[in-house]
Amino acid sequence: MTKLPPTFVRSLRPGGSARAPKRMNTWQSVRAEVLERIRSGEWAPGTLIPTEHQLAHQLGCARATVNRALRELAESGVVERRRKVGTRVTATPHQRTTLEMPVIRSEIEAAGAVYRYVLTAFERGPIPSEAALRALQVEASQNLLLVKAQYLADGAPHCCEAIWLNPRALPPLTRADLEGQSAPEWLARHVPLTRGRVTILAEGASGDCAHNLWIEPGTPILAIERTNWRNATPVSFSRQFYPPQHRLVSED
Repeated sequence: MTKLPPTFVRSLRPGGSARAPKRMNTWQSVRAEVLERIRSGEWAPGTLIPTEHQLAHQLGCARATVNRALRELAESGVVERRRKVGTRVTATPHQRTTLEMPVIRSEIEAAGAVYRYVLTAFERGPIPSEAALRALQVEASQNLLLVKAQYLADGAPHCCEAIWLNPRALPPLTRADLEGQSAPEWLARHVPLTRGRVTILAEGASGDCAHNLWIEPGTPILAIERTNWRNATPVSFSRQFYPPQHRLVSED
């Protein structure tokens, strides 16, 4: 019985075809490669992926580089890592329904106030935001959409929002599309989102945020960060800022 060399076995895809060797020097390129294998279906939800050592060998890079890429993907919820078990693609149940996208219009109208939305910026290009790049799992050179908006309730500032969108994961979107509806409303109508992650934090108001909330720079405000996915692909990363008197209520 012929015994195949371990290097040959590791280079095989599940379908049996050999993957051409690659050399990757950055954790970002390793992350992109892992995401591509997940998106293509080569590594299905729930599948254990190769070990760090195996991936380092396949991709021609250091194990530490692979480790950094997998840590980033784990923090974003794309993969799950367990000691002595390995790294597994996050399972997405087949029966999962489309994620309900919360919109600020509902918050304001539920309080009996008059809703008003103002689009304040629509920018396309490389965006120098480390938080957005990390959340959307993209390279710094990739073009993103940055949409900024102000929301008012009975004429007073209720929230200001900045949302970064990955155009590669979206239908065509123009500024005109968002003149009469917010970016979250547009997403809810056009993109079947499947997963979201929310982070709540406090920080000081600055720049456009302070101006649009009618408060002094440095005033403590409530900030809500949200990342949305369509299956394994990050679609949007938003930051919503609320004035000091805002109350956050959650109901089960």
